[in-house]
Amino acid sequence: MAKLWKKPTRTSSWRKLSVGMWNRPSDPTVYGHETHPADKILTYLEEVSAYSGQKITMTAYLVKSMAIMFSLYPELNVIVVGNRVLQRENIDIFCQVAVAGGDGKDADLSGVKIRNADRLSIVEIAEYLHTRATRVRKGQDEEIEQTKSMIDKIPPLLLPAVMRMVDMLTFAVPIDLGKLGIRDDPFGSGMVTNCAPFNIRLGLAPLVPASRTPLVLLPGAVYQAPAVVDGKVKVADVMSSSFTLDHRCYDGYHIGKLVTTMRECLMDPAYHHPPAESFKQGGAEAGKPASPATEKNAEKAPADAPKRRTPESSAKTPA
Repeated sequence: MAKLWKKPTRTSSWRKLSVGMWNRPSDPTVYGHETHPADKILTYLEEVSAYSGQKITMTAYLVKSMAIMFSLYPELNVIVVGNRVLQRENIDIFCQVAVAGGDGKDADLSGVKIRNADRLSIVEIAEYLHTRATRVRKGQDEEIEQTKSMIDKIPPLLLPAVMRMVDMLTFAVPIDLGKLGIRDDPFGSGMVTNCAPFNIRLGLAPLVPASRTPLVLLPGAVYQAPAVVDGKVKVADVMSSSFTLDHRCYDGYHIGKLVTTMRECLMDPAYHHPPAESFKQGGAEAGKPASPATEKNAEKAPADAPKRRTPESSAKTPA
């Protein structure tokens, strides 16, 4: 039986050139972005900051939101090792940290991993991020400085081979190699990289091959734009966020769960986060981890707050 295609009558020069330049598609990256009103999130951050005495940033809020999402859907907390998609046991979230240049040094990009983010409250996450990020920017973080020192000593020609070896030792060897400087899963379940400080409203981040992290969330700067608020179009503070996903780990069904939960957190903290007053200094729940979708939290939520979601109800909501 003949093939179901034939030679075209004419092929443009650009089409011939493009086929010669590129190979078949092999990149599993999926991109998506949404824009939401930001007034409820900003109010929540201000209130939690006031009650707790700790400045709560958008990054800390999104780290906790991502941890909640992985708690609701453990099947999304995965990693590709070899030719298999495996389940991660911990929910660790990695945050990018920009390091300004100066004194003859170039600007750099580093990061901080929040271990067991699902067990920490948003206040604890914000405090940890502030402390670690300050140390990283001052060059006082021993772990980061050790890694940078090692990289600086490797000739550029050998760096790709060394990175492949480190990748193999990190993810394929089933023993602890911490004494050799090989950290166990150094990036974790997902990444949050905030471009708002650079006044970027929308960006699309790449997946970092060496991280084995299948999810990157990139929030942009808050700005004013027409938006639908309470059924009416008006000028409001809005924020755009983008997702970068590994299609080997997630298909449309999984992405629908992920996006729905994060959309709920971006639209209104009352969906999954505890009331701001629960973080009041000296209160019974101050500093305690936020427990998503609990009856106690639902009772304290504002009367007009949307109904809390569960894994079952969220799965029925189209992305």
